[in-house]
Amino acid sequence: MRKLWLLPCLTVVLTAADISGKWGGTVDVEDPTDGSTISTEVRAEFQQQADKISGKIGRQGEQESESIKDGKLDGKRLTFEVSSTEMSGVFKFALTLEGDGLEGEMSGTMEGNPITGKVHLKRKPAAP
Repeated sequence: MRKLWLLPCLTVVLTAADISGKWGGTVDVEDPTDGSTISTEVRAEFQQQADKISGKIGRQGEQESESIKDGKLDGKRLTFEVSSTEMSGVFKFALTLEGDGLEGEMSGTMEGNPITGKVHLKRKPAAP
């Protein structure tokens, strides 16, 4: 019976993941024309309030980033959507937090063709 008081504490620890901050990494997409992998360097910045996630994601080195929509962190699973003028629809991201990394997939449509990619992000250290 004494150990039951630990359950609420354990629940708080398990849901206390915070992904706020700057992230960088790659999105790897297989080129349907020749089967090669196209790797694009990306950057992201997330803001978290409870389980709601907002922020931006875009290509490394470009000024413009796209806003994240419907962002949610459920335990270690992060989901959000992104759309832009370049895309003919919405890209959906489903990532899993593993230490200081986010790994997962994105899927959507570009120029009428379905596209999927592997996403690899690492948290950038906070500036001193």
